[in-house]
Amino acid sequence: MQAKINLYEEFFFSDEWKALHWQPEDHVAIFPSVILITPVRYAVSSDHIHIIQVASIYELMEKYKSSAKQQRDAKPINSASSGGIKINLT
Repeated sequence: MQAKINLYEEFFFSDEWKALHWQPEDHVAIFPSVILITPVRYAVSSDHIHIIQVASIYELMEKYKSSAKQQRDAKPINSASSGGIKINLT
């Protein structure tokens, strides 16, 4: 499985993915995460690619449902800069 992750890294360094049709036109290109859906936990790693390992789609949904809810529920913190401009931090 690590060999497959290494191939994703090669693709990452190729920069070919930056020109793909699904990339946002008005933002910096985004390299997709690699999601492994399997009951087997693989000892894989990458310093360049975000790897998500879950046993099922349900686990994936539960994992990100709670983090999305936390982001929605977070109250904004207002901070004033030296010029009096308020910055909304979430």
